[in-house]
Formats: sequence, C-alpha cells, structure tokens
Amino acid sequence: MLKQVLIIANPGSGKNMAETYAKQLQDTLESTYGATTTLRLTTKEGDATQWASKATAEGFDTVICLGGDGTVNETIQGVVNNDPQPSFGFVPLGTVNDLGRAIGYSLVPEEAIEQFKHVQETPLDVGFVNDKVFINVLAIGAIPESVMATESEDKNSLGAFAYVKDAVGAFFAQEGYPLLISHEHDVTAIETNLLVIALTNSVGGFETLFPDATIDDGLLHLVAVKGAKPYDLVKAVFERGITQEESDSLLVVSGKKFTIEVDPTSDYRKDIPTNIDGDSGPQLPLDITVKAGAIQVLKPK
Repeated sequence: MLKQVLIIANPGSGKNMAETYAKQLQDTLESTYGATTTLRLTTKEGDATQWASKATAEGFDTVICLGGDGTVNETIQGVVNNDPQPSFGFVPLGTVNDLGRAIGYSLVPEEAIEQFKHVQETPLDVGFVNDKVFINVLAIGAIPESVMATESEDKNSLGAFAYVKDAVGAFFAQEGYPLLISHEHDVTAIETNLLVIALTNSVGGFETLFPDATIDDGLLHLVAVKGAKPYDLVKAVFERGITQEESDSLLVVSGKKFTIEVDPTSDYRKDIPTNIDGDSGPQLPLDITVKAGAIQVLKPK
C-alpha cells in the first residue's frame, strides 16, 4: 500500500479548499513513503465511483479521497468492485464526517493529513441497500429528508447549524410511515416518524445512539421511534439517553440483514423518501445487508 496512490478530491468540499488539501496530502505521501501519486478532481456525481472502480486495473494499490460523507460513499462504491481491492483512506472535509469520527481521523484537515504519516490497515464493514453501498447511516423520516435538501452554500457558511436550521421545520412537519420490518425470523409492524440503521457509533455527529457499534463488528444497528407525532420523537430521544435497550418508545435491534417495506395492510400509497449517507436513497422496499470487513481502510495509529 501507499506506493501507487490515486487521490480523488471533491473541489467544492472543505469550504472549497479540497484541491489545496489534496496537494498537501500528495507532498506528505511522497516525502513519507516515496509514493507516486495521481490527483483527480471530481466534476459530477459518479466520477469518484468510476475512477475508484478502475484503480487496480490502472495499477494503484491505494485510493484516498477528500470530501464529505457523499464523496466517501461514492469512492467506496468503486473500491469494493476491484479484485484485488486497493487500500482505502480519506481526509474528512464534510459537515458531519461520521465515518471519519468513527475511524479516528482528525476533523481538522491539516491534522488529518499529518495522520497519514502513521496509518495501518484495518477491516471496514460496508452496508448494501438494494443496489447501493452505504458506509454510515440509512435513515427514513422527515428530518433525514431535510438533511438531503440542505444547500451546499449553507453547509459551507453555517456548518452543522445548516442541518439544525432545516431540521427544526421538519420536526413539526413530520408524519408517520407504516412500515413492516423483517429481521431474521421476526416481523415487526410499526408506525414511525424516524428510523435509522447505522454501521458505526457516530450518527449525525452524535456518538451515543449506538455507543457499542464498531467499524468491524459485522452488524447493522437499527433504532426506530414508535409513533408518528413530534412528542413521540422527543420521548424516544429522552429514553435513548437513559437506556440502550428497547423501550415503549423505541424499537432497537441489531443484525446482519433487514427488509423494510410499506405495511401492506395499510392504505399508505405515497413514496417514502430514504437517506443514505446524506444523499437520496432508493424507494421502498429495501433489502439491507452488511458485508463484514468488506474493504481495508487506512486508520491512524
């Protein structure tokens, strides 16, 4: 690893500083490891996936991206398609950076680049929902939907407060979705205004929702609010703060596979939006699985 390195950067991330940070990373890798580096800047959705999927064929042993959770997701989608796979690393430049938090990268770009002087490979679980990869969070509900609608300009100027601003309106506008959740041999019917499935302990920057989750435990961690009103969400958040077990307000379960669909006994006929790593996801029904240790990620020592 770290001999022939493909660096992929989303130039709009990191308050439009991604290209500058990428060049700093090139200098660090070349001086520390004698690496040969190639830098490519994305111009459209799908670039990172396309380039990363051809990395091994083009002779790269490592792929490193700079950007937010969406860029990381796209790059990993490409990395998993290689045989053999290159090592993967990233410099977190997004607003939340859940995977970066879970792995241990500094959220200060210059410090994260310095961390690449001392990294080691470690297995990273990857989730799959229908035909898409996810690395952090799959969510259903009005608040996750508001996250997808948050403008990039707001995120650059307001940071995490941009999400808070948009989520406040969604909190009062939320509605319940009648869902059927299948897990192993159990089937649960639930009306919920928020469902989250996570791969790590960091969800939206909070590390208390699934405190025992790790990047390589081979599990999907699901929590769903039991109820459709704002009060139900408030009560669920309170209960989650004092217990990690299922309660009157929360469905909590972990496993390797879930199926989520609209409850066929309901008369609900509208599309239900899903959010995968901050971007729009597929429509229901969802088949969700996890591949343990799907790729090797570079982790700061």
